Amino acid sequence: MTSEIKTGARLESLAFTFCKIATFALIAQRFTLPIAALLAAVFYVLAFVFGKRDTRCWLQWPLLIAGVWLCVLIGWIYFEFFRIKG
Repeated sequence: MTSEIKTGARLESLAFTFCKIATFALIAQRFTLPIAALLAAVFYVLAFVFGKRDTRCWLQWPLLIAGVWLCVLIGWIYFEFFRIKG
């Protein structure tokens, strides 16, 4: 493969990833963040349970990543439903 084809394939892969994200956001709308955070946490925990001890994510450890996404979910729930509206 030429360098241009490899670069094009990488860019298409990145574009397809954002296409999936945009489609999910279009369907879930304001609930995109909590749903994605919950699913990320669940799947990272399941990956850990089934033996995966590292990831491609810069945080590296599945349970750490799951914890971060659970904190995001809890924060979203708090700010969406429990904050005092002024």
